[in-house]
Amino acid sequence: MSLTMPDGDWFANVEARQHPWPGLGWNTVGLVYDDVDAAVEFYAKALGMVPIAVLPDGDGQTFFARMRYRGTNITLNKPGWDSDLSQTTADSPPHFIFYLYVDDVRQAVASMEARGATVRMAAAQTPWGDLRARVQDPFGYLWDLAQRNDSPE
Repeated sequence: MSLTMPDGDWFANVEARQHPWPGLGWNTVGLVYDDVDAAVEFYAKALGMVPIAVLPDGDGQTFFARMRYRGTNITLNKPGWDSDLSQTTADSPPHFIFYLYVDDVRQAVASMEARGATVRMAAAQTPWGDLRARVQDPFGYLWDLAQRNDSPE
């Protein structure tokens, strides 16, 4: 099977249709954390994600939070609340990587690292024109932080 880009434009087939729920995109990522409050604080401070909803259970423990990053919604869930998944760990990261565009890769890496994340790959130029670094957050998730860089260093 051979796939090609229409007219060399990777984004020619992007659908512009609005989601039926205003403010939501067509994809929401759901992640699992033993300590949802710690995850909300980390992502808000390290990456500037915005908490939209933080819901406590009857004992006052947060079991669910919804955060937004530039139009992308991410839910943070306590294990057992909405799935049978457990939190990933630094020793057993998930088999996927978030690719997140930021304004300044080096600043975002430093911000995450200052809050307990581990740099897995220093910022480097990619063949497709992004400056990219890989960071593992304190909860075990992997993040490729990228910024478009048309003039490689």
